[in-house]
Amino acid sequence: MSVSKNYFYNVMLIISNTVFPIITFPYVSRVLMPEYLGKVYFVQGVAAYFLILAVLGVPNYGIRELSRAKGVKDWVEFKKIYTELLIMAIFSSIGAFLLLLGTVHIYGKFTQEKLLFYIFGLQVLFECFQINHYFIVMENHKRRLIRSFTIRILSLGFLFAFVRKPSDYYIYALLLVIPEIIARVIDIYTTRNEIWWNFKELNFKRHIRKTLVIFLYIFTIGIYGSIDSTMLGIMVGDREVGLYTAAVKMNKMVLPVILSLAIVLSPRIIGAIKREENDKLFGYMDFFIDFAFIIGIPVTALLMLLAPELTLLFSGERFRESIITMQIMTPYLVFVAIGTFMGGQIMLPRDKEKSILYISIVGVLINIGLNYFMIPKWGRNGASVATVITETVISIIKVYQVKALYPNYRIWKRDRILPVIFGIVTSGLVVYFSKYLRAYGNFLSLIVVSIFFMGIYGILLLISKNKFIMDGLIFIKGRIKK
Repeated sequence: MSVSKNYFYNVMLIISNTVFPIITFPYVSRVLMPEYLGKVYFVQGVAAYFLILAVLGVPNYGIRELSRAKGVKDWVEFKKIYTELLIMAIFSSIGAFLLLLGTVHIYGKFTQEKLLFYIFGLQVLFECFQINHYFIVMENHKRRLIRSFTIRILSLGFLFAFVRKPSDYYIYALLLVIPEIIARVIDIYTTRNEIWWNFKELNFKRHIRKTLVIFLYIFTIGIYGSIDSTMLGIMVGDREVGLYTAAVKMNKMVLPVILSLAIVLSPRIIGAIKREENDKLFGYMDFFIDFAFIIGIPVTALLMLLAPELTLLFSGERFRESIITMQIMTPYLVFVAIGTFMGGQIMLPRDKEKSILYISIVGVLINIGLNYFMIPKWGRNGASVATVITETVISIIKVYQVKALYPNYRIWKRDRILPVIFGIVTSGLVVYFSKYLRAYGNFLSLIVVSIFFMGIYGILLLISKNKFIMDGLIFIKGRIKK
């Protein structure tokens, strides 16, 4: 299947997963309010560590190994690898679930919300059936889209029917977990024919060392991805977590859209690296990085400019304190996208697991240290600053690591610098004309500002003859003529 079709289905999948929170969060935030919303997302943040332990690095490792087997069309080897990784994930999920239960009963603060932990513990138990790596390698994004969309629609109906008051936060937690479990069960059932049932021929030892290294890498990323909410909950309280969650929610919904192209390109990048086809590899790298700049810059600017309107529309008046937090957090989007791509799509296929692990450990130490000093003084705003600094430093390190692997690859180009300048110039125009652009109420102002910004930004890209944009227009014209 072509990159364009894969990208379309993958983007539609991400949009379906993004639209669901956009519809539900305004309702949930107004019903549960910051305190009860904070309880749910505090527990979810803690459970995230156990979710990472449950899959033991299998999804990231699986993409690489299954792509290699698929590349040489060794389908027997493909099935054996798939089965070996699945069985390893089953045992690690059971272990992670038991460890979560033990932790809840030992630590006092966790015991207070043990029912919430049990709910999210179910997701940990079923995380072994998280086999997105299989569908990514097989480039079957259409099926993932249909499955996800159907489940989201059903859960949306249950949400509006059963979550009516703050004490229903347990039901909301169930609705966050149950759709994921159902999706995983459906996935494993539909791929049952891919399982190699002659277990005597399986070789688990060949995966253990590499999956453990990747697990440690993913785990350290998970720590500085969730440590902010965890430390806020422990050091300040659930209400602060609720306000922080409202601030970062929009960023977390937008980031997968930017990264969607990386997921689609991943099998092709792995193939180019394996065959040492640097020209093709550089082309894929250019494609993603140009995309990240072209899309990431305006999204970042608009999220910062429209933070007041977005916060009041999607979270409500009770979350007004989240506006500044959102504006502080947003600039990390482009850095995270490029850093994630460099680490997951370039360094991992080059067997640089240890290098990524060391980089991630540095990130964890920086993030925990910054949070420790900043949260007591500035609460959620301190956590935001800590996250932005950490993600920026880690992304820069990964970029230079990739540059060391491929010295001939040019990272900074005219078409990547100009979008940054255009974004700043256009943002200045929005601020200058703010009196006229924001005179229509929150919802209309959001639309007017977005249209004004994207119009000016798009015109500047066309005037500069940005290669990514020009190639895109040529591609669209070709499609129309067909």
